[in-house]
Amino acid sequence: MPPLKSMLKKSLDGFAPVESPVLPSAPPLISERVPGPNPYRRCPLPPLSSSPDSLRQFDESGTIPARRIIPLPAQVAGQGGTTVTNTTVIGQSGGGSSSGGGSKSTSLISATVGLQIAALAPGQIFKTSVQMSKSFQLLQITTNKPVEVRLYSNSIAQSSDSVRPTDTPPPFEVSSGIITDVVFDTSPYTWSWQNRVGANADSVPTPTIYVTIVNSSGANLNSVGLTITYLPLES
Repeated sequence: MPPLKSMLKKSLDGFAPVESPVLPSAPPLISERVPGPNPYRRCPLPPLSSSPDSLRQFDESGTIPARRIIPLPAQVAGQGGTTVTNTTVIGQSGGGSSSGGGSKSTSLISATVGLQIAALAPGQIFKTSVQMSKSFQLLQITTNKPVEVRLYSNSIAQSSDSVRPTDTPPPFEVSSGIITDVVFDTSPYTWSWQNRVGANADSVPTPTIYVTIVNSSGANLNSVGLTITYLPLES
């Protein structure tokens, strides 16, 4: 191969060879980086004031990786403490013996209320009210026909909710006063609860609870019967 001078046909006077600059090494990949020592760690033992940051520390910069992952200490009741148990007693005063009266405990007893409707056309809405309790816990609703049953705490909620179609949920955080809404479409027409509590919400609390029955079956219904079983909490 001919020399560069003869190829360029120019004079190379004033030029001198230089070494190539040393480029900095590329930073390590994320997968190659290792956590170094914690500059705030003053002792290899856990501090007295434990926290998630101090209990989870890593040091893989040396030849021996060091990891410390300690779960938070479980809270243990101190010895010598006092346990307080609150007990609620439901009772009523009454006449006792000749010594001058006394008290006796009473137990909660479930109650039932029933409705009977002569006939309902398809889509017909029947609104009424029943006397139950100022506050109560619902236990069971039973009917003999495929209808929708709605319970309300006041008449305003009953009237404003009458335009809502069956199987349509009420507007979230807008509708209030709806105690329950059950659509019976499969026999046996019975629904039970374990944690459904209701109460009257009139300006002056009364035992009145407002009931709406909707014929959602699409057929004429005769002799519609409804039974509500509940546990009175407040007379």
